[in-house]
Amino acid sequence: MIYLIFLDIDGTILSSEGKIHERTIEAIRKAQEAGNKVFINTGRSDGIIPPWLLEKVHPDGVVAGLGAFIRVGNEILLADVLNKEMLSFAMDIADECNDTLIIEGENDSASYNGVCYLGEEHIVCGIDELFERYPNIRVSKLTYLHRLPEEAVAKLDTVFAVFNHPTYAEVGLKGYSKATGMEFLRLRYGVDNDHVIAMGDSDNDKEMLSAAGIAVAMGNALQSIKEMADFVTTDCKDGGVGYAIEKLVLER
Repeated sequence: MIYLIFLDIDGTILSSEGKIHERTIEAIRKAQEAGNKVFINTGRSDGIIPPWLLEKVHPDGVVAGLGAFIRVGNEILLADVLNKEMLSFAMDIADECNDTLIIEGENDSASYNGVCYLGEEHIVCGIDELFERYPNIRVSKLTYLHRLPEEAVAKLDTVFAVFNHPTYAEVGLKGYSKATGMEFLRLRYGVDNDHVIAMGDSDNDKEMLSAAGIAVAMGNALQSIKEMADFVTTDCKDGGVGYAIEKLVLER
């Protein structure tokens, strides 16, 4: 039976310098040649995934937006989105916290209440301008540039799935997660869960790792992630994804 391999991006495939190790690229290629399927499973929206990364990795599909968007090849299998009221509420929280909100769309993205890596040309001043400039925007994931106060998290949690990281916060649709996206594809391919491998490094990977038959923590992962893993690989900057694929798939 083939393996389904689900890979987080930041801190898993990509190092903090934004680089991917050649060992990882080569191991992914060999795993796919052997008939296994490799998927990116990320909190980022599909439109925020760097095209150069997709060209290097050539994944069989993508789970994005914290599980709310699933694509296999060029076929979109799932694409649920935040509505206008949800986006407006998230902007209100950004105002309350004096934080910048990154609005991550499938194709278009914008920032509210400050500048981010998207550049000044993507700044919008409110919900009306967002939809005037991007009338067809489809958003499944939001990012606040700083960790949110607990009172803000409590407010957001009434509407969204919230992941409040040490230095930033991710917000997505309730009912979806990296784990639900992984299970969707497991059922589609008819693979037993003991042939599902997930690799990650941070809090928003916990559900995915808990649900996978084989949970892999990166060498640079949080200690809590390492403690729940079946296998701890090397650091992402040293090709930890590649090493794990070699040991768990290619050498079996």
